Amino acid sequence: MQKSRKKPISKVMAAVLAVVMSAMLMPSTALAADSSGQSDDIVILFTGDVCGKADENLGYAGLAAYRNEKQISNKYVAVVDAGDAVSGTLLASVSRGRYIVEAMNLAGYTAAVPGVREFDYGVSHFRNILAEEAVHSYVSCNYIYASTGSVVFSPYRMVTFGEKKVAFLGISDPLTMSKNSEAFQAAGGSAVYSFCSENGGQELYERVQSGINQAKAAGADYIIAVGYLPYANSGNAVSPYSAAAVIKNTEGIQAFIQGGSRTAVVGEKLTDKNGNTVLLSSAGAGLEHFGQLVISGNKTITASMISNYGLRDIFTRDGIEALKTSYNAELSTAFASTSSRLEATDTSGNRTIDKKETNLGDLCADAYRSATGADIALVESGEIRTSLPVGSISYKDITKVLPQGRSLCVSEVSGADLMDALEMSARMYPNQNSGFLQISGLTYDIQETVIPSVSLDGMGNFSGITGEYRVTNIMINGKELDLFGTYTVAGTENLLGGETGYTMFTNGTVKKTVVTTDQQALITYISNDLKGSIGSLYGKSQGRVDSIRLVRQSELDQEVAALVKKQMKDYDAQIASLTKQLQLKDQVLAIKSTEITASSKFGKSSGKRYIQITWKVSDDISGMKYQVWKSSKSSSGYKKMISTSKTSCKNTSGLIKGKTYYYKVRGYKSIGGKYYYTNWSNKVSRKITS
Repeated sequence: MQKSRKKPISKVMAAVLAVVMSAMLMPSTALAADSSGQSDDIVILFTGDVCGKADENLGYAGLAAYRNEKQISNKYVAVVDAGDAVSGTLLASVSRGRYIVEAMNLAGYTAAVPGVREFDYGVSHFRNILAEEAVHSYVSCNYIYASTGSVVFSPYRMVTFGEKKVAFLGISDPLTMSKNSEAFQAAGGSAVYSFCSENGGQELYERVQSGINQAKAAGADYIIAVGYLPYANSGNAVSPYSAAAVIKNTEGIQAFIQGGSRTAVVGEKLTDKNGNTVLLSSAGAGLEHFGQLVISGNKTITASMISNYGLRDIFTRDGIEALKTSYNAELSTAFASTSSRLEATDTSGNRTIDKKETNLGDLCADAYRSATGADIALVESGEIRTSLPVGSISYKDITKVLPQGRSLCVSEVSGADLMDALEMSARMYPNQNSGFLQISGLTYDIQETVIPSVSLDGMGNFSGITGEYRVTNIMINGKELDLFGTYTVAGTENLLGGETGYTMFTNGTVKKTVVTTDQQALITYISNDLKGSIGSLYGKSQGRVDSIRLVRQSELDQEVAALVKKQMKDYDAQIASLTKQLQLKDQVLAIKSTEITASSKFGKSSGKRYIQITWKVSDDISGMKYQVWKSSKSSSGYKKMISTSKTSCKNTSGLIKGKTYYYKVRGYKSIGGKYYYTNWSNKVSRKITS
């Protein structure tokens, strides 16, 4: 029974909705009796990863119009959703998901599976408010009570179409609790729920098979799985929780409708444990498409994708507009407060966030990292448009801070590419740069007097580093950056997709797409992590980006001269200072005159290839360290491979048979706050012959 809503639509709209819904929920036999000449084929329309976008792209009004069209030609039509519908936009947040559930009611859904984001507003809110107000049924065979093992929702929704019964079997992501830990935190840390993630997938497969068997025992002719699970192409499951893995380890499913992949998939043929064909399909994300399964009288199932559909159902469209009007009124309602001014500009309106770390930049970056679970989060300063004054914060204020409402993603990138991104960010420091990165999960220093050497193409895209790096002392969550390691990085689709010039990120691997929006991430972080109060933690910027002014020799000479003039009366101090500077210059000259001769050899150890680089130094200078740079080209593309105090190193990774690798070495030492370098050694090369 549907409970009263916090923000009901008008009585006129409610009356219209009642008529529309009563027609849609009429028993299928009654539809058949009034619809002579209609096809007996069963049409199943499906969506997934709507992410709060009720009226974007095709929208629910487009889905409803297509449903109405199919009901004219077909006796039997159902609509199902594969999860992650109720969260992801500002109106979804303002209404705590009710806007989306009410819009789904207008669109006429039959069943839906809880995705990860269905729990964004808390488990109790989803179960007792959203699920109760939904006309459709929420189904999940593996969302259970930890203490008893009983299901929270029914494992399936059985629908009778004439003489045939179709069971829509729900499957939730086994990692839901780890991906949305805030929603499932219980007093004392005890687990109230489980999503059957034990034993490397076996617990999940057993739950799914049990649901299939129950549905068959209840008379199901067809089992259509609706699962929010990872997608693994062609059945090569990289995760035991993927849709392909579930299909491979169960029997009895005829088709699998998948959410969680964010990518449209049309009728991929996989096989179950008995070798039977199962069609796997996904509608993608954001209602850019919706899918269609057709079960024909000869028991065949076909899949297709609906895109660029032009019609819109007027009742659904007007109903959604009424909901938007109702919930829009809440955008100005305060949901949090801040005790400090959160800075994007100074008090005169001049942008400061484009040329330094600010407390608002820290806050946004922390929100992105919290929402995605990434090691690192990066926010281009140009995304953050305005400051937040001391006092209350409304949802509308968030839209002013992040007006684009961009989608957040996660990519896995190398340490070397991450260093290049920071160098790209720091290339104009301390001058204005809308691409300056606000950061979370890392710290670094900018050597301000090092001349920037970032190379850009004609479109402003990163193409390489031609000289010394300005960025240094890069620490990832307290540990030194590993250039050969990998890190998960959160940011907008635009940033990680290389659209804003940071093309090095396209070398990485996309791990999560459209996790949420930037606005949603900031709202959730302030509401949940900070409990609605932004206090002293963000009273000022947290020192994640520091500037080091390394003194050049000419500047050093000027300072020495000024010091001598000022301290003429203190001859002892004068002599000591001059002596120190002379010693410093002698050391610098020694470094500059040092010659390095490099050699290399190729070999194998325990079957693993390696190239050993060894070098000799003309002068033994205490404290000297060495950099080894590597490239696959003789005259360009060199990147720093390692820094060491030894006079040899081994390259054991990334060596491909048939390719030639080039190396060069230089020494360096820090004197008086500045790094001084020897000339480069000779270039050495080795071809991988076996």
